[in-house]
Amino acid sequence: MADLDIRAARERASRAHRRGLPVPAFTYTREEDALWSRVFSTLDGMHEEFGCASYLSAARRVPLPTHRVPQLADVSRTLHALTGFQLAPATGSLPGRQFYGPLADGTLHATPNVRPTAEESFSPDPDVIHELVGHAVMLGDPEFADLYRLFGRAINHADSAEARTAIARVFWFTMEVGLVAEKGRPRATGAAILSSVGEMNSLADADLRPFRVGDVIECDVDDGRCQPVLFVADSVDHMLDVVRRFLVTTSGEN
Repeated sequence: MADLDIRAARERASRAHRRGLPVPAFTYTREEDALWSRVFSTLDGMHEEFGCASYLSAARRVPLPTHRVPQLADVSRTLHALTGFQLAPATGSLPGRQFYGPLADGTLHATPNVRPTAEESFSPDPDVIHELVGHAVMLGDPEFADLYRLFGRAINHADSAEARTAIARVFWFTMEVGLVAEKGRPRATGAAILSSVGEMNSLADADLRPFRVGDVIECDVDDGRCQPVLFVADSVDHMLDVVRRFLVTTSGEN
């Protein structure tokens, strides 16, 4: 089967999937397995320096294969046993509520597709490396899994576009490009950083600012390149506490 046919088959299977059905098995080419192996090996070697302690601990509970692209179904079963979360295949980036809403019920929509070779170190679009190395591993941590759920509930309860935009902005600067201070240096909590060699290498040049929700909401998101402005919380507990209080207040959820 040609490479384009394999990708098209993955997208058809993703579109056909319905909640409650088993996650289908996906086929990958030798080139895609090789790309996963190269990127995963490099990322794994960088995480000890750039990943926060919560991520490093979760990575030991959510082991990913080194030499081939993991199956979403296998990772989903691991997550469900650990934190009750599950993965559902998606064809790419989902708009607002379609992505955030299911988080409330413990479902992360994840694309099974692999980034192009030209974007090996940094991909502006989500791919299976981003979904699994970034989001899925962190969902193996109970506190972060609960925070993902809270983001979903907050979006579902938000009563204005302004509130939903603020919630999405906080998600971006915590669960995608979030940083916390550990051992005297910034360490990543965000999936976009943890799944990107380019993002981790760019931290030395980023404009690092103290984590304050008001500043986060006012900051522009730039997902087409390595995020130039990042916010550093004092600790994981500090980030979790501040974000929880913001989400409860913003959504009006009791």
